[in-house]
Amino acid sequence: MMNCVLNKNLTRLLEISLLIGANLLALKIQPSYAETCTAFPVVGGQQEDETEVTKTVSQPGVSIPVFGPASVGVNNNWNTDFSIIPLKQYKEYIVTFTPKSEGEYKVRAYLKYNDNTADEIYNEQKSYTVGQVIEIQGVPKENNIPIQVNLFVGDPISIAKTYTVSVKGCM
Repeated sequence: MMNCVLNKNLTRLLEISLLIGANLLALKIQPSYAETCTAFPVVGGQQEDETEVTKTVSQPGVSIPVFGPASVGVNNNWNTDFSIIPLKQYKEYIVTFTPKSEGEYKVRAYLKYNDNTADEIYNEQKSYTVGQVIEIQGVPKENNIPIQVNLFVGDPISIAKTYTVSVKGCM
């Protein structure tokens, strides 16, 4: 008698489980898996392990030739590099670009490799609004690990505009 009641309860639980599973499939609900991301440090950052930087786009750089082996010039701040540390294969790289000034920007992003090549993952010139978060996603070359992610915000259209940028790699 006890086995019969136990078997009926197990059968009923199995039926309920199958109904719930069928409903979840019909709703296309999938289990969520946590994505693991690592923030990368800014190359030449002001603080150790700085993973976010805010910049105001400067005037174009100018090289002034001088007699002899030296030259003098004024550099611009149009490039920002992030080191991929530790060097491991991430599924994707995400650049988070947030304008702090209204208006038009020229924005480019690259994955840079050890063999002096780079993949352009973003190239847009358009108007952005203050606080509008832009996520730029890049997927690396197969069997090749980038060493840096580069963001280039420049050209005369972007001068005097301020933005914040950070980069992370996600598994």
